[in-house]
Amino acid sequence: MNYQIFAPSLQLKELVQCFWALESNQNEVTPKEYFLMADSCAEIIFQYNEGFQTYSKQSARMRFQHSIHDKFVVGKKLGFFGVRLYPHAVSQLLSIPASEVANRVFDFADLFKQDGENLSDQIYNAVDAHQRVTLVSDFLIKRISLYKVDPIKYFVNQVVERDGWVDVSGMQRESGLSLKQFERRFKAIAGFPPKYFARIARFQGVKNKYCSSRSQTLTSLAYSCNYYDQSHFNREFKEFAGVQPLRYFKVADKENPDVLKPGNTLTITGERQFNGYLPCGLFV
Repeated sequence: MNYQIFAPSLQLKELVQCFWALESNQNEVTPKEYFLMADSCAEIIFQYNEGFQTYSKQSARMRFQHSIHDKFVVGKKLGFFGVRLYPHAVSQLLSIPASEVANRVFDFADLFKQDGENLSDQIYNAVDAHQRVTLVSDFLIKRISLYKVDPIKYFVNQVVERDGWVDVSGMQRESGLSLKQFERRFKAIAGFPPKYFARIARFQGVKNKYCSSRSQTLTSLAYSCNYYDQSHFNREFKEFAGVQPLRYFKVADKENPDVLKPGNTLTITGERQFNGYLPCGLFV
């Protein structure tokens, strides 16, 4: 499959982590299933040709930050274009608390009305991923000036960037807010209370850290990611992934031997061999 990642423009670098595109090649065997796992970030996903059979062949949706896991049957011919957003994008683009839409998926046109429907049509008819990046970037640049974002986004982004390894009490004191005020405003941006959101970010960090240091045992991985013990690690991983870590990493090693090699970051623009891994899940 052809897998591309594109860095956002300077105007969007604080809103968008990356753009990505995924298309199957002619006559190749595509994965049969996709395992969705908990994710601290939101995504806009345009599906064309075929993709997940749960949705129509041409569909556009926004998947908000979530703590749940799911499984999707994959079609025979894939075409996806995705926009990976920082958590505060929900407030900045829609002016609604993320806590009201966490763990949910909405049709793109329902959220953005006629503008959303027009953009979806343009994405379906675009000639390539570069044109899709331009179309979506223009759309987002027009939207980001409409609403102001709570400065508490600074603390939410810290949790994401540090893989959940943060002192929530220290952040609350630094904010100058009362505990209740801090938790309410944090949840409105992140979708979840601070400590729970940090657990999701830590879970995502575990996957990345394992793939960048395969020599670690799962026990050493658990301790290095600030879990109390192996039991705590196993229990929390299964809560967010739907499978025990040993089973997940066996699949990742077998089906996707080059998953997230060191230095394979989201900010690099270009085409690369697809290994089944997306930040929020895994094709198998």
